Amino acid sequence: MKSIDKKFYYFLILSFIVLNVQLGSWGITETSEARYAQISKEMVQNQDYLNPTLLGIKHYHKPVITYYITAFSYELFGISEYSSRLFLQFAIIIQLLLIYRITLLLFNTKSIAFAASLIYFSLPIVLISSRNLTTDAYLNTFVLGAIYFWLSYSKDERKILSLYLFYILLGLGMETKGPVSLLFPLTFIITYKLSLKQHFSKKIHHLFGFAIFLVISASWYIILIIDNPFILNYFIEDQLLSRIASNSFNRGKPFWFYLLLVPAVSLPWLFIIIFYIRSRFKQIIQQKDLDFILITSILVLTVVFSLFKTKLIMYVLPMFGFIAIVSAYILHKAKTSQLFRYNYYIVGLGIIIVFAITLGPLFLPDFSFSLSLGLLMGIPLIVLSVYFLRKSFKVEYLRTATLGYVLGLITLFFGTSFIAENESKLNSTKAVFEYVKNYLPEESTIVVYNYLMPSAQFYMDKPIITLNNGHNTVKRETQFETDKTWKDTNIDLRTDVGMKRAAELIDKHTVFVTRTKYNLKEPIKHLISEMTSSKTFGNWIIYYNDSM
Repeated sequence: MKSIDKKFYYFLILSFIVLNVQLGSWGITETSEARYAQISKEMVQNQDYLNPTLLGIKHYHKPVITYYITAFSYELFGISEYSSRLFLQFAIIIQLLLIYRITLLLFNTKSIAFAASLIYFSLPIVLISSRNLTTDAYLNTFVLGAIYFWLSYSKDERKILSLYLFYILLGLGMETKGPVSLLFPLTFIITYKLSLKQHFSKKIHHLFGFAIFLVISASWYIILIIDNPFILNYFIEDQLLSRIASNSFNRGKPFWFYLLLVPAVSLPWLFIIIFYIRSRFKQIIQQKDLDFILITSILVLTVVFSLFKTKLIMYVLPMFGFIAIVSAYILHKAKTSQLFRYNYYIVGLGIIIVFAITLGPLFLPDFSFSLSLGLLMGIPLIVLSVYFLRKSFKVEYLRTATLGYVLGLITLFFGTSFIAENESKLNSTKAVFEYVKNYLPEESTIVVYNYLMPSAQFYMDKPIITLNNGHNTVKRETQFETDKTWKDTNIDLRTDVGMKRAAELIDKHTVFVTRTKYNLKEPIKHLISEMTSSKTFGNWIIYYNDSM
């Protein structure tokens, strides 16, 4: 079994290398990534780690852990696209290690644990979380860590440190995304206890651990509330209840959203899980074993999140660790003939991806599909991984899991290359502001029309003026501002005063930035009527004067 451990750590090293290839080759993307990147930048610049600000206005939408991690990376490696995403890659590696350890605690078989990690890396949603700076990858790490340490303690209650680490990680999850972080570990724990008919421990250490959890999870909130009691109502009503019960931030989706998307992004393992449930349904229900616990946790979480009004596929990312683990267990139980069938599913999906790469230009002529440096670098790494992993495994189902890992490598390299080659069409503004910095005067005033664009200030490193004409992104929460200086860079065009200010502001030194899909009409069109030039960058267009 030592050989399994050795190969697993080689797998972690290889995975970390491939995750970092071309990581900084595309610009910060709007809106979520740009928001987190810019807030973290302002945190470093202002040296204020209590009050996050976005374009100079206090921004309390999320707890602070993601900002802290990104700011720490900036302090170590400088402010850049690469450093903003670097610790996401560490998070993925830690998740792979946790998946391995959780599976080992559940099934006590290293080959199953290794298979679960290989499968986990093959899941597209996991790879997506490594490409875009948000809270999701960090929350997922804390959730998996909490589950691991809870299992470690439940297997041996003498491991008191594991119990305290469980509560600490629950607290860090709360400081990453709030109460929603508790749904994943609690669903698993309750299902685990009820299914195995185990009693909940009443030891005094749980009381101390819970106290530590409360201190960690509430510390930032309490400090803010002491300074401003009004903020408590804001956190409860605006940031918690509205996300559950209303279409907050235009993220409302129908009930069936997760019922459709979760299976779609679980391919090819979805077929394996469905086949397993169908062939052993009665046995799974009657025995209520570990496979029952994992499958039930997946189903319960899917239904619970489907009840929320606000939905994004990344919200359920921690659930995919359960999918990887149960898939590995199913491979372990499969016969040779079934493994061959599963291999065909994986190879078939790989062929579909290759066809998508080949035929992409026919269906998306505006996008670039050239074999860039990232994909060319990926080919030898993929060949190396196939040779090293497939040939060295004697266990058949590990070979099947390795096919999934190779599929993940192909998806990662092609996806990264595609993003890098089409960044402007995928909501990055890097090309826009590189042009402004290189070809237009340094004193140019940057004005963004009807869109909150944190990436503008990220790249230009100076105040950006936002013209508000009703788009949902430009609505700022200014109730926590102690003065009116925010109005200098936020102009409401829906008022006569705002239109007058905009008309006075926009002159020959202005660079007017807007989205290409906007059809500018009067009186907005009049504001830029004297600008002599324009240039388009994917989803963005700028207007300016040649005489600048």
